[in-house]
Formats: sequence, C-alpha cells, structure tokens
Amino acid sequence: MSVPLLRWGLVLLVCLLAPAGFAKDVKVRKAKAPGSRLVRVHSGHRMHRDAAAAFERMATEARSAGQSLLITSAWRSYQQQRYLWRLYRKGRGPKAARPGRSNHNRGLAVDLVVGNDLDSPTSAWLAGNACRFGFRRTVASEPWHWEYRPRSTPAPLDGEDCLGQPLDVEPEPAPAVVRTDAS
Repeated sequence: MSVPLLRWGLVLLVCLLAPAGFAKDVKVRKAKAPGSRLVRVHSGHRMHRDAAAAFERMATEARSAGQSLLITSAWRSYQQQRYLWRLYRKGRGPKAARPGRSNHNRGLAVDLVVGNDLDSPTSAWLAGNACRFGFRRTVASEPWHWEYRPRSTPAPLDGEDCLGQPLDVEPEPAPAVVRTDAS
C-alpha cells in the first residue's frame, strides 16, 4: 500500500471516530413534544397553555359583562391547515394562511363567534377589552380571528378601554356624613 493512500486511510478513520469521542462532552437537549404545550379550554378546543389561561380570564370577564365568547376554531395541526389552504386556493373554502405560517398551528390564534359585523355586541366588547388580556385582531378582513400576542399588544391607559374610550365606571358614592349633635 502506498504512503499517500495510507495517510488518507488514517485521516478517514480519524474523521469517522472523532465525532464519537467528542460527543461524550456534548449535552443533547431533547425537544418537548408540541402537544405538551397545548391545553384544552372550556369549549374543548386546544390552545397554547399561556393563550388558554389568558382566554379563560377574558371569557370569564366577558360572561360577567353579559357576552359569551364561543370558539369555532383554535389550534390546528399542520395537516388541517394544509387542507384548509388547499380548499382556499381552489376557491372552495374561506381564507386560510399557508401551512406553517398560521398562529393556529402554534395554538395562539382563536376564531370566535362574533356576529355578522363589527357592530355586534361581542365584537364591540372584544375591541374594547381584548388587549387587556394580550389578544388582538391581526387580520382586518376577519373580525372573528383573534391572536394572543401579549408582548406586542399595547395595554390600555388607566381609565380607558382598548379603543381609548373612557371606561364606564360608576363613581363611588360619597361616604355618609354622620352628625353628632352637641346637645
């Protein structure tokens, strides 16, 4: 065997064995299963755990204000999103984002029953209150589509709702004056 061929053989052997020797010092972090971050909300739909907690708080407050937030769609698998995208592209379904680009895939988007227009009571309540819980509308043509984006959703100013309107807070009654008669 020639010397250059022997050198290449040794280099090849070192290259094949070296990664196994270095791998002992490297810690491999196992990825969590994507389903472990998803939890069920009161309607049975699944959402990311942070979005679900915020949605539950928002739904509770909406109920106390006389509005019910009914979910029509929340988390979707990649396959479901691909199916909806294909229907949309063929003109046989509603507007849908490309698979992998929808926050439904991440469990951060929710579609709600809001009525036929933006003037419905549910739409008005969401517009005035959803930002306090980290939700906002991200698709102008879809009044039913709300996304959980707490870092980029500005909180309302004190005494105002999410639209900048003053809150309808009843003033506290003045304390009763107790008179003591000196006689």
